[in-house]
Amino acid sequence: MKPVIASLETVSFDEATAFLSHAAGDELLAACEIARARAFLDGSRDEPDEAEIHHALFLMCRARGELPPSFDSMRVELRQRMAA
Repeated sequence: MKPVIASLETVSFDEATAFLSHAAGDELLAACEIARARAFLDGSRDEPDEAEIHHALFLMCRARGELPPSFDSMRVELRQRMAA
């Protein structure tokens, strides 16, 4: 079952771990899914941009008590995955 989020403002520990588990431990993939879920909750059908994905990654890491990667390192990894 695909996880869902309850708020645009924050991501709970349980939500973060559910998305991470659903993404088989892949933080970037989990952040992309959180960003999509937040956009859907906001009424948008557009794909999230890099800033929205990084914000989702930030929320997920904060909920889990971890530091998120920098925007630049996340963007490089995201672009490498898209190119592959």
